[in-house]
Amino acid sequence: MSLTIYIGIVLILVLAGLGAWIFARRDSFAAEPRKGLYLLTGGLQAVHLLLYVTGALDALALAQVGLAFGISAALALGALLLSGWMLLPVSRCRHPVRFLFLILGVLQVAGTVLMFLLPEAGAGLPPLLFQ
Repeated sequence: MSLTIYIGIVLILVLAGLGAWIFARRDSFAAEPRKGLYLLTGGLQAVHLLLYVTGALDALALAQVGLAFGISAALALGALLLSGWMLLPVSRCRHPVRFLFLILGVLQVAGTVLMFLLPEAGAGLPPLLFQ
């Protein structure tokens, strides 16, 4: 594995930990009964977005495209399912950030499908996962 992947992983872990610590310290979620659900969903989405931003997912896709797709799909679907769960009345989540989590989850799943499962339209290349 290249140095870019290691740097990306360290950066993701540091930023996700820092974001979770800041999120846990905010007073707007003090009365929220399911703060852990927000933290888990936000953490999954942050890790997934940072994998894209740092280029670690691209570097991993060059080495092993199936593993990169698996990681991206697991993070995107996990975040989407958790954000969907927050909208159900049984979850008792009331903070408006749950709608932002749902929108980001849908965009992450769409990005994963677009990147790995759809062919390159103009170039006529097969999907990245099936090359």
